[in-house]
Amino acid sequence: YVLADARIAEMCLWTTWLHVGDLVCDSISCVVSLEVTPFIECVGSVLQINKLGIHYAETYVAQLNLERNLNDLCAISVEAELDASNDVKLSSVVPQSEPTEIS
Repeated sequence: YVLADARIAEMCLWTTWLHVGDLVCDSISCVVSLEVTPFIECVGSVLQINKLGIHYAETYVAQLNLERNLNDLCAISVEAELDASNDVKLSSVVPQSEPTEIS
């Protein structure tokens, strides 16, 4: 089973990947899909976010290379490792704002 908030096939954003098999849903689900080319163009359009994306990709692929059972559901989490690094932090490039109420 796929847990809530799981990332399916995230590795496609960071490295060459070949899908094998099918993912079938047996209940109501919500899926968010990103097109690779616009995503890469967006990440590459701002220098600080580009640096963060490169660092994330390098860290993600390094962790992926340590996996023994590679599949589209690999639960690789690099956020903690990125937070511990001294490189560009997401909080320094994305302005923090107060939540707004939508009526």
